[in-house]
Amino acid sequence: MEANAHNPAHTTMAAVIVKPCAQVIVNADDWGLRRVATDRILDCVRAGSISSASAMVFMEDSERAASLAHAHSVDAGLHLNLTEPFSGAQVPATLHAHHQKLVAFLRRGRRGMLLPNSLLAPSFEYVVNAQLAEFERLYGRRPRHIDGHHHIHLCANVRGQKLLPAGSTVRRNFSFARGEKSWLNRKVRALQDRQLGQRHRITDYFFDLAPTADERLRRILQLALHADVEIECHPERDAEYQFLMSDGLGRLGFQVDVTRGYRLRSEDAMPAQAFVELKVDQEKTPHIAVCICTYKRPRELERLLRAIDRQNTKNAFTFSVVVADNDQARSAETVVKQAQRTMHVPVKYCVEPQQGIAAARNRVMANADGDYFALIDDDEFPEQDWLVRLLETCAQYQVDGVLGPVKRYLDDDAPRWLKRSTLYDRAVHPTGLPVAWRGARTGNALVKANVFAGEEAPFRIELAAGEDQDFFRRKIEDGSKFVWSSDAVVWEELPPARWKRMYFVRKALLHGSHAALRADCNAKSVVKSLVAVPFYTLALPIALAAGQHRFMTLLVKLCDHAGKLLSLVKIRPFHDEYVSE
Repeated sequence: MEANAHNPAHTTMAAVIVKPCAQVIVNADDWGLRRVATDRILDCVRAGSISSASAMVFMEDSERAASLAHAHSVDAGLHLNLTEPFSGAQVPATLHAHHQKLVAFLRRGRRGMLLPNSLLAPSFEYVVNAQLAEFERLYGRRPRHIDGHHHIHLCANVRGQKLLPAGSTVRRNFSFARGEKSWLNRKVRALQDRQLGQRHRITDYFFDLAPTADERLRRILQLALHADVEIECHPERDAEYQFLMSDGLGRLGFQVDVTRGYRLRSEDAMPAQAFVELKVDQEKTPHIAVCICTYKRPRELERLLRAIDRQNTKNAFTFSVVVADNDQARSAETVVKQAQRTMHVPVKYCVEPQQGIAAARNRVMANADGDYFALIDDDEFPEQDWLVRLLETCAQYQVDGVLGPVKRYLDDDAPRWLKRSTLYDRAVHPTGLPVAWRGARTGNALVKANVFAGEEAPFRIELAAGEDQDFFRRKIEDGSKFVWSSDAVVWEELPPARWKRMYFVRKALLHGSHAALRADCNAKSVVKSLVAVPFYTLALPIALAAGQHRFMTLLVKLCDHAGKLLSLVKIRPFHDEYVSE
């Protein structure tokens, strides 16, 4: 013991103090607002004192800021602006007019943060979409993280109209300890953050850099040891600029890891989305078989095949197409033969004479060959990076399959009640979120081929609807893992035939009748339907007074429950396997 006390090596080891490591996102606001703001943020990027920046569009320095972001690999998100007049040189007159209305409204006080203005709803939608589109034009991609000038992205209209892309990372409310704000204030913020977290990715905590008191910042870094923490900063302000350029966070007794890019801890096990490159087995390029089931939709099928032919592979994979025609009259054959002559990838055609979507799905899977099977419906069309996004996510999360969002595409002539309703809206989940089988579907999916191995009929033909949910339920119970990818987007066209109220009624009845055949249709589910039918029936007049969109939403729920109960007593309202119009 005595010898060890004089051992120099022992003494050196004893003197080493390991500082706790706090991983923190430091995001600089107002990139592109004006030249001095952009230049100071760039100084901080070069110094490594910030993670990312929030970019303003249609401002005096927006164009130059975008060029600098490309040149210096600045991870820029969108800094939504609804309160500051645009200062850019070329702002469209219509956009300027809508934006001025919002600026005037939101600068009157706090009411706009808490209460929506229905009269300004079209202006909110127009201005937010214009800024999202301008960001994509300047930066060549959609924003991966979004916040707002004066935190206006949290105003009632933006939240209530769901104007920000689902699945994106969005800034939460400021975090306050007990006693810093009133109980009601903190509860309202907490409620907003819970709602925000259901649709977007958010950090666990969010703070302003100022005031830069040591004890306050140490408490923030203590949270960053185990949680996702974002610190907002404004380098245009002299005090904050000096603090950041002098490594102010590094002198607080912590080992501080300022993330490279706006990155949450859930993304640490993989490259950040901004810098990820698809890793491919060098010995074998993976092949994707795109599987399509179709039934009497030649026009829609032709559009889908054209969109698939334009897929960007990044030279990371090859792909082919398999079309299963569920029409004995072979109504899709002419379209497929034309595609075989014009498309740049192989296209295979087969026919499933037995009516039913499950039988058609089994037929297309039996004719597919590849390492992955991509599933898409014949009335949908994908964005150009659809397949590569699905494959990237599958590789990143090391899962058996990936599901993506299906967004609705409505013509301007569609009824106003339908545009206001949520009947066609589907949830968009953050990338990497595990798939629960009740939300699973095959309208936009990539599944490893080995998941289907050993099954001659993976989709149960006795289920004329819900066969895809049943498939994912069984696979998840067997241990397969599936996650969501919010970026792998496909669009679903809603033709005039699907604008009719009777279409929704018949579809809901069919869905309900087949819900009675699912494994989760137990006594509790039946009791729920028995209660729901009379309750919704009594509520219909009230819903009608609130508007056609409310009435139809409630009627669809009623028919869904009624269809289940009718099926249980062996009554089918109609015998069609498909509801196409």
